[in-house]
Amino acid sequence: MSADGLYCQPPQLDWSQDSGPRAPDYGDIYFSAEDGLEESRAVFLQGCDLPRDWQGRSQYAVGELGFGTGLNALALWDLWRREGPAAGWLHFVSIEKHPLSRADAARAFEAWPSLAGLSAQLLAQWPSALKGAHRLIFPDDRFTITVFQDEAERALGEIEAGIDAWFLDGFAPDRNGAMWSQAVLDGIGKLSRRGTRVATFTVAGAVRRGLQQAGFAVEKRPGFGRKRERLEAIYAGAATPPAISPVERTRPCSGRVAIIGAGIAGASLALAFRRRGREALVIDAIGPSGGASGAPVGLLTPRLERTGRPHVRATLAAYEFARRTYQGLDGFHPDGVLRLPRDEADRERLQLIASRLDDDHVWDGEGLWQPLAARIEPRRLVAQLLADTPLIIAQVARVEERENGVCLLDADGREIVAADLVIHANGWGASAVFDVLDANAGQLAVIEGVPPVRPVVWGGYACAAPGGGVMLGTTHVRGTDPGAAGSAVPDLRAELAVHQPDLAARLGDEVLQTWSGIRAVTADQLPVTGPLPGGAFNDRWLQYSTGRLPRIKPGPPGPCRQFILSGFGSRGFAHAPLLAEALAGDLGGEPGALERSGRECLQSTRFAWRRLKRSH
Repeated sequence: MSADGLYCQPPQLDWSQDSGPRAPDYGDIYFSAEDGLEESRAVFLQGCDLPRDWQGRSQYAVGELGFGTGLNALALWDLWRREGPAAGWLHFVSIEKHPLSRADAARAFEAWPSLAGLSAQLLAQWPSALKGAHRLIFPDDRFTITVFQDEAERALGEIEAGIDAWFLDGFAPDRNGAMWSQAVLDGIGKLSRRGTRVATFTVAGAVRRGLQQAGFAVEKRPGFGRKRERLEAIYAGAATPPAISPVERTRPCSGRVAIIGAGIAGASLALAFRRRGREALVIDAIGPSGGASGAPVGLLTPRLERTGRPHVRATLAAYEFARRTYQGLDGFHPDGVLRLPRDEADRERLQLIASRLDDDHVWDGEGLWQPLAARIEPRRLVAQLLADTPLIIAQVARVEERENGVCLLDADGREIVAADLVIHANGWGASAVFDVLDANAGQLAVIEGVPPVRPVVWGGYACAAPGGGVMLGTTHVRGTDPGAAGSAVPDLRAELAVHQPDLAARLGDEVLQTWSGIRAVTADQLPVTGPLPGGAFNDRWLQYSTGRLPRIKPGPPGPCRQFILSGFGSRGFAHAPLLAEALAGDLGGEPGALERSGRECLQSTRFAWRRLKRSH
């Protein structure tokens, strides 16, 4: 397990007692094997006046300290299925410092056979021990779980949400003081709205006083079982206004969504909006089989770095979310990928990374084996994500903003479609409205021969091609010209001979297929998501960017109707699904799918802000 903070330390559980799993490090149990489910319902569901409090609400958000075995999530989910509003959406935002393994969670779930159907669904998406935010979506029940895995105080600072009810279910205050500190209780208050409810099993004086100091009116209530009392509280303070920052979170924008681009970014957005029942349509000049997402085959692998910085946590979370999104789809082959070192320095780097990653990444002497990585067929995946979202084949020449929406026009000025907002998700094509994007062209080739037993990647890659042969990829050429079709084949062969000489020797002479495309990249090699910054952004932040004036931040931004999701380079299939989910959630005013610091690393306005600061 990682020593540099990338992964959480799992709990050491004691299963020897009849009372359920016990955490020896804290001297406390996770739940009562006798009546844990009924206790959860009595203390937390009834304590937060559910289901009455969510009636008539289109969205409702429950926060929790101490995800533990997921018992409260299951109890809440079960109640929501039975008594939730017909058109509402429930968000459960939880914090956990020591996440259980899937195997331990499955063992714990055996205590609640009545919830077996829900626990099986939760286990199917059970997150790894990676620190940061993990988004789990159950669209059939309009239910989302976002687990923030970290210390409670830090995690609260990373959550972007307005919470309607809190379940405080950490280990007892005298055994886990950090979970009940004043800083933590203040953080709960900052995420609450006026009237937000809190329920907890403890009546410790420090907790009562801490909640009062954080702005809550606190009352003791009769306890459950052998516990005489418990606490309920209601937030009596004012809601904390959204943060105002040059890289602030995307503000909500309602109405019909036009998505420009039918590649992996546009398809991921189509899925995210379709799950929410929100009207969206896709416009593309070629259709889903063209562009940079139209390659016949590719590899889904994580972006590997040696640090636990916010962007690393965000991109690794995106990779895990992508795997969950594609699981069970045609064209997704999760058979593992071998990452080979490019040279001796890269070998040392990969060996170090292997020592810091979880048990799903193993250095096998030849390279870094990634059993959860996958070979993918991009066109098939994109088509399934698009599903029945309306698709218009047209070339958008410009977007005209109007009083209450946008109009997409062709080169002759004719209207293609009108919508309330537009998202530019057309890869390099988005450079027409976002000038910080750079072009990176590349070629692939399918050559006759016997493919490797397992896909291999070293910067380029080799794997089996659909229909036979060996797929070799990919070149990276700065600019928009990938070269004539097939012109990169000698370079691809030569690179393969360096890294896999035996495979290179088994290739035939015939080139079965070639493909080329243009990727959109950014200077910091990270994608961009959020509002399109324009002149209004510069006017709003110009004086503040000088650093010479008192740091009085400007007021909230005006309405924005143009957004972007692009800059994925060669990692669109790894990163686009989560960033599309996050952007769709932000536009709907939902709890954030990313850690705040990770989102800021990817926010579209970061480049405009850097440019303003450099101008002085």
